[in-house]
Amino acid sequence: MVCIEKEVDDLMVLTLKGKLIVQEETDKLHTCIKSVLDRDINKIILNLKNLSRISSIGIGAIMRALTIVRDAGGDLRLAGLDPNVKNILEITKIIGVIRIFDQSDQAIASFT
Repeated sequence: MVCIEKEVDDLMVLTLKGKLIVQEETDKLHTCIKSVLDRDINKIILNLKNLSRISSIGIGAIMRALTIVRDAGGDLRLAGLDPNVKNILEITKIIGVIRIFDQSDQAIASFT
């Protein structure tokens, strides 16, 4: 899994590429989240358009990231979900907990 950062005003868009199915990949996600929070940016969008697969470990990592970001006084949003990933998040009821958008631009606008 690769995490690509794009700072937009006072928030960060993190585009994830690859898979989020094993511990090593979730560790990379948390390193990326921590790096952003260490720069006092606590509005974060995970752009998942290039995330091809997610496992229960990956879902747990996203929920843990949500908790970490909210504990830092911010919020986490998801955007650009692959249909398979979106289906898994719907089944696990994550969609009711995290705000989800079709496009990153919509998620960015939701913070204003």
